[in-house]
Amino acid sequence: MRWSLLAGCEAAGKGLPMTETTFEGDNAFSLSGIPRTISIPLLATVYGVGLALFLSVEPTRTWILLVVVGLVALGTDGILRNHQGAQLRGLADTSPFLFVPVLLALASGLFLEELDTVEGWRVVPASVGASLVLTGALYGEYVSVIHHGPSYALGRLLLNVLTYLAAFVFYAVVYAYDVALLPSAFAIGLFSMLLAVEIFREAEADAYRALIFSAVIGLVVAQVRWALYFISLEDFQAAILLLLVFYQATGLIQHHLTGTFSRTIAIEFTLVTAVGTAVVVLARVFSFG
Repeated sequence: MRWSLLAGCEAAGKGLPMTETTFEGDNAFSLSGIPRTISIPLLATVYGVGLALFLSVEPTRTWILLVVVGLVALGTDGILRNHQGAQLRGLADTSPFLFVPVLLALASGLFLEELDTVEGWRVVPASVGASLVLTGALYGEYVSVIHHGPSYALGRLLLNVLTYLAAFVFYAVVYAYDVALLPSAFAIGLFSMLLAVEIFREAEADAYRALIFSAVIGLVVAQVRWALYFISLEDFQAAILLLLVFYQATGLIQHHLTGTFSRTIAIEFTLVTAVGTAVVVLARVFSFG
């Protein structure tokens, strides 16, 4: 049986065009590929505890979050190298699978730190929630290492959703921290490029070609950040616009790489982006009122 998954919101029944991933086999969404070791829950727990410490200590100690994110990187690398069905032996092999968990862990910590409501007892549920999200990313990376594996479709669905979530959270963080224009454009461009690697790795076998397309994505999103500097927008409004650009650019290139690009696909992505942009514009207009 042939499976075709429009990853993301369309797969969840929202009707949004997303990256298309094709799977073969009746068990494409089977849970049999989920590892039963304690490594992933243990790493997520370490992250949750470290994140709670970071959010609780005043004044903020950024080095705590950096150490915790470093542990996530090392732990994820070790988990992937021990994958029984894969041949991942060096950093060059595992690095494409590290971007989403590591960047999601970093962005989540910075985002929660910026929220005024995350203090006192609220630190605990916030940290637990962030660790659960990281758990999803770790399982997604693990089961998507082997193409057409029993849980590959589920892993790709998780990773597509979490990739766009990580992008939105980081965009919002950059605006919330009032980072200067040049470093913010660079950070957003770099972050977008690394996340795009995750999206393109399933469609492009040539790693260098995928990296070139990812760099183009980073450059485009960075240029949009530069342009938005001259427009007065709230943090979340600007983050949504950047996400829409990232969404459309990665989606169209992904369809090009998989050979499924068509005029209909282009129109669908453009309509979604246009509607999202209109919502942001209306929100900004009414906020002035």
